[in-house]
Amino acid sequence: MPPPAQDTSALSGEFLSWARWLDTLRDAARGGDYTAVQALAKGKLRFILRRSSLLRDKTMLGVLHHRQLAEAHALCQEFEQVIGELTGRIMPPADEWPLPVRFYAPEPAMTGTAAGQRSLHERRHVPTRQNRLDAVSQSEAQQVYGCLRLVLRLLQQQVNLAESQAMAQVNEILARTVKLGHLDSEPGV
Repeated sequence: MPPPAQDTSALSGEFLSWARWLDTLRDAARGGDYTAVQALAKGKLRFILRRSSLLRDKTMLGVLHHRQLAEAHALCQEFEQVIGELTGRIMPPADEWPLPVRFYAPEPAMTGTAAGQRSLHERRHVPTRQNRLDAVSQSEAQQVYGCLRLVLRLLQQQVNLAESQAMAQVNEILARTVKLGHLDSEPGV
């Protein structure tokens, strides 16, 4: 029995709604307000979660082609970008909704022992969880990671995909993202 055909018009409408919502968040974040910028980054993470779950479902139905690997590659790049943004790293934009401002401003360059003493003092007074995801973002990131990992395992069943350079790149990006977001630990730890 063939898999059921997806209603592409409903999916297109849903994606247009996501695009409008993300554009609204981006417009609000242009002013540089921290909460608005954080809302945009979290919105991007939710959109990646939705797209990765759709890719997982499509792949579970037996659609194992280079197109799905290319889609997984694009999602992994966007996932790495948004996790980097949410954890305060400098990330190159990977999609149409890069953050209009940065979460953390780069520190001015300092020289000599003053820089060493200042950084030692600041490290003592900076919360240890500054570059960690909050519990909700951690949970969503874990779900994205689970979807993408399952997709890659299913795609690796195809010998031509498993041995491709693209598969190696996707696995490398996903491994970097796991380290960025501390996705190998439980939320709140």
